[in-house]
Amino acid sequence: MKLFVLLMLSLSVFANAPGKPEAEVLKKEAISLWQNRDIQDQLENLLSKLEVAHEADKTDREILEMLAQGYFILADQHLTNDDLKKRAYEKGRAWGIKGMELNKAFAEKTKSKSIQKSVDTLTDEDVPSIYWMLANTGKWSKLNGIFSSLKYKDEILSLLTRVEALRPKFYYSAVPRYWGGFYALAPGIAGGDMDKSKKKFHEAMESSPEYLGTKVLYAEIYLVKKEDKAGFEKVLKEVVASGAGPVELQPENRMEKKKAQKLLEKMNEIF
Repeated sequence: MKLFVLLMLSLSVFANAPGKPEAEVLKKEAISLWQNRDIQDQLENLLSKLEVAHEADKTDREILEMLAQGYFILADQHLTNDDLKKRAYEKGRAWGIKGMELNKAFAEKTKSKSIQKSVDTLTDEDVPSIYWMLANTGKWSKLNGIFSSLKYKDEILSLLTRVEALRPKFYYSAVPRYWGGFYALAPGIAGGDMDKSKKKFHEAMESSPEYLGTKVLYAEIYLVKKEDKAGFEKVLKEVVASGAGPVELQPENRMEKKKAQKLLEKMNEIF
């Protein structure tokens, strides 16, 4: 009898699972919410829709890319509890890897080799999934401390170098921005170098001034480590006073302006 009940429950779940047409509807609804990703409940709503849509179509690359980026935004911009942030970054990393595994050569090679030894199979099409996987991994490592950073160092460096080779200007100078953060946070024995950090941050700010997140990251990582309170205040006040930027970036820039204001309010605690 128990077996029969379990079988009927399984069939019921299967029967209610969305098909590809329903998945397309959910994806369209999620995309319509994407412009409001700076509002937490709307972001969480669109992520739920995308997760259900993914169950119906596991080959849709755009869904996986949005999930990886969306969980990064949720953790980085909305959540305040460190444990919840870590879980969101972990989910973002996992979705990024799923996106990378749509590349059959990569998926096959990682069955027997590590991710860092399989980067040669990754192509231009994989770049968004690679980058958002890296972004989630980097922030998760920062929250977990130096040993976590060292654990993923080789993987991060190999993947970042691959993105740099494939699409160096991806996402508003994401590559030099990431290098800037890496060089500032990594210990010297793992490649940390404050001069290189400053150079890379400035490269990203000059190449893509419309993306306010680079200035905020520069302030909270580089300028804090350099104990440059005056520079910290100056840069963040510039962010707060900045315009919203191009339409496609306005949600990010609104979030970065709020983050800059919060950092300014905590400045005397930070320094």
